[in-house]
Amino acid sequence: MSFTSLRMLGVVLTFGAIICGLITGVIVKDLADELPILVTLWYRFLFSLPLLFSIALIARGPKNWFQINNKKVMTIRVMFGFCGIVFWFLSVRTIPLGQATALFQSSVLFVTMLSPFFLGERVGIYRTSAVIFGLIGICIITDAFNQVPSLGIIFAVLAAFSGAGLSMALRKLGKSEIPATVASVYNFSGFVLISLCLMIVPHYWVWPSFSQFIQLVTLGVIGSILQICMTTAYRYSEAVVVLSLRYLQVLGAGILGYFMFDETPTAFQMLGAVAVVGSCLFIVLREFQLSKR
Repeated sequence: MSFTSLRMLGVVLTFGAIICGLITGVIVKDLADELPILVTLWYRFLFSLPLLFSIALIARGPKNWFQINNKKVMTIRVMFGFCGIVFWFLSVRTIPLGQATALFQSSVLFVTMLSPFFLGERVGIYRTSAVIFGLIGICIITDAFNQVPSLGIIFAVLAAFSGAGLSMALRKLGKSEIPATVASVYNFSGFVLISLCLMIVPHYWVWPSFSQFIQLVTLGVIGSILQICMTTAYRYSEAVVVLSLRYLQVLGAGILGYFMFDETPTAFQMLGAVAVVGSCLFIVLREFQLSKR
């Protein structure tokens, strides 16, 4: 394939990841009043494993498919990833889909804030200003100046913060580990953790109906496809292209929330979302410029 074709493949894979993310949000929100979150997460992790295990086996063979060299960073990745998905699911279940997605996508702001301390990366005046602008956007979305943030908003911000920690862990793992193995270990660990939680509180277990079961299977398969699409997209397209396109998910989530769940964002929420997305895009473009230098 030509260089241009490979770049287009990366763009197509990014759109695939965006669609998977939107489907995930819709399913989680649709099941919010019907199933406990522990049950939803248990099926999400369970049905993501077959595809991820198969890819890891093909990529590395039966002897090394589950081998991780940097176990310390992998443990951190599991912790942040697990917290991120739990907080994300909780936020989607309790606040509008578009609002939750906009807040979750603000993780780039937290990465920029934390990278000098954990990655030793220098953050200049331009990116610092973008972070401040983005944080103001978060305050506008959450209406933090007029009321105490709800639990759903707190969950969304915690999901973004966890996503920032996850991004930094993945940066380090990307230097020494195979993505399919990292995804397999994380999802298997998540499945074990949720299983232990359900063993401690078995009264939370609810058997899903047939239609709910189909949604849960879809949720798990979509989760594995999302990880594969996003990981592979970075291989074929520049990071600035992948990260920039990801913010289309905010627009898509707002549209789906309006038509499927009768969620109408306020003018301030839309203004805050524009501020968050704009500041994140500026940070992405600025990092791209610095990397080219």
